[in-house]
Amino acid sequence: MKTVDKIYESIVTNISTVINGEWVKAKLDIEVIGEMVSFTGNYLNNKNETIQIDVDEFDFQLTFDVLELHKITTEGGNNKWNRAVFSVQPDGAFDMEFIWDQELQDEIERLA
Repeated sequence: MKTVDKIYESIVTNISTVINGEWVKAKLDIEVIGEMVSFTGNYLNNKNETIQIDVDEFDFQLTFDVLELHKITTEGGNNKWNRAVFSVQPDGAFDMEFIWDQELQDEIERLA
């Protein structure tokens, strides 16, 4: 089992690895639905252009890391979330925002 810090490190490493060239900041949107994780993201290069992150290039282990993070952070029923936004800078400084999206949850339940 990885620690929360190791999982954050894994996210930073994956983002940094797939970005080609100089960049200013990157943002990864994460959705967790049961045992499924989806990623979308983009980064701002040094020419002030927003470019999509090729999340298909991420290490497959990252999905399991995010599921582990979800399990750790929602333990005990507190702090439930199904979306998160991970923002990172080239020096490794990052911020993670956990979000509960009731509309997403309602849609999942409706389609189940």
